[in-house]
Amino acid sequence: MPLTVMTAANGHSDVVNVRTHPELSDVALFVVAIGAIWFLRRALRRRNRKD
Repeated sequence: MPLTVMTAANGHSDVVNVRTHPELSDVALFVVAIGAIWFLRRALRRRNRKD
């Protein structure tokens, strides 16, 4: 493969950025996942409750 195809054309600039903290989207995904687990567990407990 020619070098010109492998450099700028693929969208990577060869600069590595060190992550020092989680991105906001990572935190939002975690919060949504916790909310979904809580909601599903509550719904299943309510469905299986024997009154």
